[in-house]
Amino acid sequence: MLIGELLVYRYRIITREQRDAALAQQREPGEHHRLGEVLVQMGLVTEGDLQEALDYQRDQRDPWAQAH
Repeated sequence: MLIGELLVYRYRIITREQRDAALAQQREPGEHHRLGEVLVQMGLVTEGDLQEALDYQRDQRDPWAQAH
């Protein structure tokens, strides 16, 4: 699951509209930031929120990560 989807649907930290606004900002010419960085810069999520979602995302991709 993509980080924006996790933050909207699993963690319910941001709305779809906020995610879409961050995606639009991310696509602006000259911008080369990851979505999570943009969300933190916009003040919509904290570094801790982002790290928790990234950890969850990583664990979902790596079935061995959960076995440890």
